[in-house]
Amino acid sequence: MPLFVYGTLMRGERSHGLLGRARYLGGARTARSFELVDLGAYPALVRGGSNAVLGELYEPDRETLASLDVYEGCPDLFRREPIQLDGGAPCEAYLMPAGQALGCPRIDSGDWRARRR
Repeated sequence: MPLFVYGTLMRGERSHGLLGRARYLGGARTARSFELVDLGAYPALVRGGSNAVLGELYEPDRETLASLDVYEGCPDLFRREPIQLDGGAPCEAYLMPAGQALGCPRIDSGDWRARRR
């Protein structure tokens, strides 16, 4: 299943190299049922909002996915779960449980890169 990334793993961001040889499938947007929160150095995708979040889709191999799980602190900090993209296509993404994101600023645009603008 493709992996949706929305923060520091995207092209041009500091952790993109961790995707290794994962095949880039293109830009993507989630269904309008999430929030993107700003944790300072990185964002978190949280279920239960009403925003679409912008990101990119990749096709990682098992080894890369296992490395990403460790990097993302899965399953303690983030959990890799199935989500739906705008239009209904399924993929996986790293999500933070809503309770862990309480009080964090929201990125209403749903775009990690636009937060600095």
